[in-house]
Amino acid sequence: MPALRLGLLICALGLAPAASAERAPVPPPHGAPQASADTLRYSVRAGETLIVALPGSVAGADVSYEVIEAPALSWLVDRSFMWRTLARERGTLPVRLRRIGGGAPEEVVVLVEITG
Repeated sequence: MPALRLGLLICALGLAPAASAERAPVPPPHGAPQASADTLRYSVRAGETLIVALPGSVAGADVSYEVIEAPALSWLVDRSFMWRTLARERGTLPVRLRRIGGGAPEEVVVLVEITG
């Protein structure tokens, strides 16, 4: 049922389709410090929509998420994070989420590289 709600939301907001390449995690650049296990990296072209399916469980326990800090034109629906980037945005920007469940709440950072 959550997938159906997400699909309806995406269609209603006119965000579909999003290219599958936008959803692929981006490895850190050569020589960059390694990110912690709580950091997820993605890339999206400026002006396009990023859609991220966040992990549904950690160590076998179901988890949920809430927004700590996110840019304008972004949404968190269940375990899906969506961001409609602006054509003028560039660079790597962080999105801060709180993961709830599977033990104590902890912060998750989604680093999004916006390319031209």
